[in-house]
Amino acid sequence: MSDEPLRIGETLHLGKSDWVFGDSSMRVRVSDIRYGHDSDESPVIGIIATIVGGGRDGRMVAIAIYKQSLTHPGVREVPRVVNGTDPYQG
Repeated sequence: MSDEPLRIGETLHLGKSDWVFGDSSMRVRVSDIRYGHDSDESPVIGIIATIVGGGRDGRMVAIAIYKQSLTHPGVREVPRVVNGTDPYQG
């Protein structure tokens, strides 16, 4: 899964070292991917997300996550298929 592109709807379990200026660990659900995902030169991916764990639940954040952190085990959680519906099929 580490080679898969980041997708809207994924939940990320981020440690302080997984995101730029990280001041705490938190779980976020990706709402939008803003920049960096299509550039090999960029070490980060800019996202807009909703905090779903970490003491600030429900707040929206714009953060830059290090691409390398997406390859670490346990960071990415893909939404489960519900009633046979793939969340990535439009």
